[in-house]
Amino acid sequence: MIDAVFPSVASIVSITVLGAVFGILLSYAKIKLHVERDERLGYIIEALPGANCGACGFPGCSGYAMKILEGSIPLNLCMVGGSETVEKISRIMGIESGVIRSKKARVHCQGGSDVTKFRFTYDGPLSCYAAKQIRDGFKVCRYGCLGLGDCEKSCPFDAIHMNDRGLPVIDRDTCTGCGNCVAACPRNIISLVNSEFDVHVICRNTEKAPMMKKGCTVGCIACNRCVKACKEVFADNPDIETAITVVNFLADIDYTKCINCGKCAEVCPQKVIEFKKKPVMAG
Repeated sequence: MIDAVFPSVASIVSITVLGAVFGILLSYAKIKLHVERDERLGYIIEALPGANCGACGFPGCSGYAMKILEGSIPLNLCMVGGSETVEKISRIMGIESGVIRSKKARVHCQGGSDVTKFRFTYDGPLSCYAAKQIRDGFKVCRYGCLGLGDCEKSCPFDAIHMNDRGLPVIDRDTCTGCGNCVAACPRNIISLVNSEFDVHVICRNTEKAPMMKKGCTVGCIACNRCVKACKEVFADNPDIETAITVVNFLADIDYTKCINCGKCAEVCPQKVIEFKKKPVMAG
């Protein structure tokens, strides 16, 4: 009986001693390997908007905050927070803030269900991405909006909604420029443009006019009237010939030269160039 009890006692003592030894080793390792947490991390995370949209290119606001502490990236990658967030973080980091230009999402298609033609009836999942997998989409135009709302579903700020024509409409006041809708669109008809500009090309079709018109009646016909109008604007400026060109049968605006005058939109016969001047607040 004593022989049976003794091994059990010895085992308990051995386990206790081993536990104590491992506890001491872990405590020592914790002390030696301890990394001091930079107290600025919490302040930076607090300064960020907490949207966790990923538009900065990092997994959430905390991921971006940790990269900021490493000192290897700019402070102005958070489009949601804007200049106010940049100022806060720059004060926390004790460095000069960078210039941030607010960006807004813009839709480059006006080919709603009333002006486009369909190749076949689609009855699959209500997803633009899914629809595109079937013969490159159900619309004749291979460049236009499919209208199934992937962009709307991707927006964490409720800033984009589909209208009754099957086109996305962006609320410029609510849009933060996070870029989620840009990434969600399989047709690449949404882009981020500096909010200071009010003129945009709302077409992505790069086919010749006769081919384009087989699927849509409101696309760019590459008439070059916009180019001529823009050249007249810069007639007295030897440094700039034009801010808009026609490339692959589609008007293209160079925003580094554009002065936001809207003359190109005035002469466009297809109304492919949109010019929505922001209202000036009184007072």
